[in-house]
Amino acid sequence: TRAARAAIGDERVPRWTKATPHPAPAELPFTRRGGATAVYLPACINRIFGPSRHATAPRPLPEALVAVSARAGKPVWIPEDVAGTCCATPFTSKGFKDAQTVMAKRLEANLWRWSEQGSLPVVIDATSCALGVKEEAAVALGDEARERLARVEVIDPVAWANDHLLPGLEITLPVRNAALHPTCASRHLGLAAKAEALVGALAGEVHVPSVSTCCGFAGDRGFLHPELTAAAVRPMADDLGVEPFDAHVSANRTCEIGMEQATGRPYESVIQLLERATR
Repeated sequence: TRAARAAIGDERVPRWTKATPHPAPAELPFTRRGGATAVYLPACINRIFGPSRHATAPRPLPEALVAVSARAGKPVWIPEDVAGTCCATPFTSKGFKDAQTVMAKRLEANLWRWSEQGSLPVVIDATSCALGVKEEAAVALGDEARERLARVEVIDPVAWANDHLLPGLEITLPVRNAALHPTCASRHLGLAAKAEALVGALAGEVHVPSVSTCCGFAGDRGFLHPELTAAAVRPMADDLGVEPFDAHVSANRTCEIGMEQATGRPYESVIQLLERATR
């Protein structure tokens, strides 16, 4: 990719790094509407990128979330027409207001329909996307649509795992220790402590770097300018030390890619750790 970036520009061509993950499976896991306790909207980023190339026990996040939810007695349903719907955050962050409005309207209409007018919660497997639905998509909607969206309960992966799944699961395969990177969205939503408590239930020791801040990936910035992530994560990487942990977890795929890119350690979702620890 370096030649292409030199010829076309580093704002157009992402840089391929060792942290670039496997592609996600072409098909989402099969689910049933009947008996579902929640609608599951896989984030676009988790429909694009699969597990780390360096993961020892890789399982795509959608498969892990469907499996562990069923195991906890909380089966989820992925709508058959989920393709083409996203949280609209990418358009918001790029300043594409018209595209943001189009996607926000589509999102609201689909969430309202899928959730049966708010009777079922909606689980989104990336914390930043859940934040985008809760706070950013509504800005592009009219009053009536905004009110409907507010009636749909949107749950991020940390809250879904900790509040809804963990009580119905037995921890059979805890890890010795785990490094946790709380995302910016987790902090914004007030979920950083909950994320630490969740990982604490799955690991004998949880390490959150004392200098834990933004990973600097910022949507697609880390693909286009890896040096931003490298600079942002350097203090956290130093804090983690040279010895690897049994698990390295977060709650947003691009943040996980950024942390792996800067530390050389495979990061994954807390959901994937939860699924393995409760088999």
